[in-house]
Amino acid sequence: MRILLMNMSPKNYGATQEILKTMQEAAPKGASTELVCLGDWEIGYCKGCKACYQTRACVIKDGMEPLLHKLGQADVLVLAAPSYWADVPGVCKSFIDRCTAYSDTNPDPEAPRLAAGKRCYGIALRTGTRPVECEHILQTIEHWCGHMGVAYAEGLYFCQIEDKKDIGPHKALLREKAAAWFAE
Repeated sequence: MRILLMNMSPKNYGATQEILKTMQEAAPKGASTELVCLGDWEIGYCKGCKACYQTRACVIKDGMEPLLHKLGQADVLVLAAPSYWADVPGVCKSFIDRCTAYSDTNPDPEAPRLAAGKRCYGIALRTGTRPVECEHILQTIEHWCGHMGVAYAEGLYFCQIEDKKDIGPHKALLREKAAAWFAE
């Protein structure tokens, strides 16, 4: 089993990364895991040019192609995003927009798609107390899954997370979820 854990934040050292590291450490023996942080990749903004409808690839040459290759290799995806002003971080939105060439929004039936059978889990977190922001982020991840042909399996969220030390009380739950999510 190949598991790709994606930190949809610009930071690779905060609470979102800590959540994914905890899940990675709890992955079953023999599973191949990789943790990537979108902030470590150069991802330009979608230009809305729709050239990908004809070319079957994005005209912008940056970190998206290697990231899409990683998505293609994975059996299980875990996408974790913090709330930035009640929504996903900008780098996450750029990533989603740049998936247009490879999603069902591209009307070209010959356009590249992810292989069927992948499943995805979403995780959202925020500093405030209202869960509605986290629910919105999980809906965004589920929406992305639908357009990418990936089965959205489950979401999990945490409120009142200021930094990575606040993840400590939730590590048992994260390990429990990893055991369930990463079971074959």
